[in-house]
Amino acid sequence: MKKVIRRGVFETNSSSTHSITMCSKDEYDNFDSGKLYLNEGGWSSLSGNKDKQFVTKDEAIEILTNNKYPPETDLNILSGDELEEYFTENKIYSSKKYFDSDLESFENTYKTKSGETVVAFGKYGYDG
Repeated sequence: MKKVIRRGVFETNSSSTHSITMCSKDEYDNFDSGKLYLNEGGWSSLSGNKDKQFVTKDEAIEILTNNKYPPETDLNILSGDELEEYFTENKIYSSKKYFDSDLESFENTYKTKSGETVVAFGKYGYDG
């Protein structure tokens, strides 16, 4: 097998997981407190919010409702736990669900030269 090296591409073996998200401290604090959800889904949605990194509960419902394959149930009538599970199945995560896995996680805060505080967080490890 010929080994090919591609410049500017991060590659790993198929049984490893690596994830990093960067955001402002305000966004992270709202995610951490449950006011915002991390949107890693939404790719087949017709919603204008599908590309937003962080979304409110109502925006998450809109993304999933306007999806190519919308839910059969009205998401507004689901209990909090049921809605949380549906979000997670569709890669829209609360802080609790995002960090609740067998993978290692990290969170680091950085201050830029201009004084803005940036948070980097993610997960990594073996998922196979």
